[in-house]
Amino acid sequence: MRRRRGRGLFQAAAVVAALLAVADGFRWGNRWYVSTMFDDPDDALYSLEILAKAHDALVHGLLWLAVAVAAAIIGWRLRVVPAS
Repeated sequence: MRRRRGRGLFQAAAVVAALLAVADGFRWGNRWYVSTMFDDPDDALYSLEILAKAHDALVHGLLWLAVAVAAAIIGWRLRVVPAS
């Protein structure tokens, strides 16, 4: 019973982390696109700020993806019953 609850917890964490990774992926794409739209040589500071925020979203998305994979692996390991 306890293993089943732990497995469900890790599976739920994996799903939530994967959804957050996808959301950060969309956020990265949106901010990257906006940074290219405001790419003005006279005022490059604004586009660079948006581009920095885009890369911040990319890093967060990759971290959420790593958490999702780790939680899925742990959830899978809890599901596998060792042979005895």
